[in-house]
Amino acid sequence: MFVLPKIVYTTESKYNGRIDVFEHKGHYRIAVGNTTQSLSPDAQHAIKGTWGKIADLVLVEHPAAREILVLGLGGGTVVHLLSEKLPEAKITGVEIDSEMVDIAKKFFRLDSIPNLNLIVANAFGVLSDPQNYNLSEKSFDVVIIDIYHGEKFPDLGKSGAFFANLKKLVKPEGLVVFNRIYLEHHQVEVDEFADLLRQFFTNVKTLLVAGRSNSDNILIYGRA
Repeated sequence: MFVLPKIVYTTESKYNGRIDVFEHKGHYRIAVGNTTQSLSPDAQHAIKGTWGKIADLVLVEHPAAREILVLGLGGGTVVHLLSEKLPEAKITGVEIDSEMVDIAKKFFRLDSIPNLNLIVANAFGVLSDPQNYNLSEKSFDVVIIDIYHGEKFPDLGKSGAFFANLKKLVKPEGLVVFNRIYLEHHQVEVDEFADLLRQFFTNVKTLLVAGRSNSDNILIYGRA
């Protein structure tokens, strides 16, 4: 029998607006508007989709990573997958929305990740003053940036100041990975974003991630 997903939790956030949690066959999905923010990490769409591709990319590009920073934690899908693939790595996750963190703990077992250091704060504030959050410059092997509010990527995340502050936290030759939505109406802006990134990082490459279309998301990654 075909079973439709059902909403099991709804809340309002000053950062994301309405947040819905759907359940379907034992798996959960966080949605903000029409955009999926997180999936249960054991769901096939998570493993084979964007979050799984990020974890696979980190494993290939930096298998010896021991310090990983994730800006934009959401429900913690990518952190679960990274923890499984790199159990020796310490992961610091930054999430601005305390409502999202509560959902991650309630439905996505965020507290079960043993190697996670959680910071509830604005990613831009963390980058501009890392010492205030007990973080040191040149301390991360990998930084993953996934700072969407629904389908909106913050304007500050496209600035030279953001890239410069980001680079200060990454070890020499460390890896940075941006997740960007790459639907047709975003593609020109995202291509310009990748060109700007090349002014701050080396060996910048892209990886398309198929979803409902052949290019739902794009991973843009490079070296410090």
